[in-house]
Amino acid sequence: MNLHALKIFYTVALTGSVTQAASKLKISQPAITAQIKKFEKELNVVLFEPKGRGVALTSVGQKLIDPTRRLFTLEDQIESILEDYRSHKSGKLRVVGTYLATSFLIPRWAAKFKSNHAEIEVTITTANSKIVLDQLVNYAADIAICGGEPKFYPDEVEWEELYKDEVWFVVAPDHKYANQHITFSQMMTEPFIMREEGSATRERLFALCKTNMVQPPKVALQFSGLNETIHAVSSGYGASFISSLAACEFVKRGELAKVYVDELSPINTIALCTRKHEKYEPFVKEFISMIRENLPLK
Repeated sequence: MNLHALKIFYTVALTGSVTQAASKLKISQPAITAQIKKFEKELNVVLFEPKGRGVALTSVGQKLIDPTRRLFTLEDQIESILEDYRSHKSGKLRVVGTYLATSFLIPRWAAKFKSNHAEIEVTITTANSKIVLDQLVNYAADIAICGGEPKFYPDEVEWEELYKDEVWFVVAPDHKYANQHITFSQMMTEPFIMREEGSATRERLFALCKTNMVQPPKVALQFSGLNETIHAVSSGYGASFISSLAACEFVKRGELAKVYVDELSPINTIALCTRKHEKYEPFVKEFISMIRENLPLK
């Protein structure tokens, strides 16, 4: 198959316009049109049909767009890997983690690593669990530190348990349930302040509701960050379900209070994730070894 013609097809499909595709690819419009017609003749199909001032995909063209997108996404990843290698010959370590990991675990590891390897560039990215794993699988990161249930990790991911973290129900200190023992059903009647979809703790709470056959709580406020969630709860509205690592200092200072849900002791597994069968650079292996040697006390 002519990959150059496939790239033209993909660009026209994305832009919906031969004119825009020509501008993006820096090829003349007549050349774009000729290449598409030749490609259609080779494949013995019609890929586009006129639509207003642009073009639209035919039914067979629509079927081709997703696998074509995956193909050129992979091409971009290969180019990114090569560019990283050319630009960072001394080494570049890309670590991605959940908000909990990048707030409480990774900074200490990165500082210790950099003290011995000043020449290695270290980048740290924060995202929710789903995006963290996507970045690892798609070669946008070398190492991921992730929470959630490992049984839901993609098949391409090798994981190793680092830490078991308690997950607490928390409210403001003057909340009616502050420091009280209540049932899970009672807890779920409260409005909740939650992280966005894709957050491991959010998914864990909804899984607990399903397991215990309890109606999930109303998500009254939603934030994309952990600190924002904590401060919203401490301001006096609603409840949340968050890591003890993140909440413990706020509880000690009296800015948050725990709620004891008697029948539950939720645990979140924090794992070191890598790609299966990956041959990592020596400095990446060293960083992984250093993580194992510098775990928080359990």
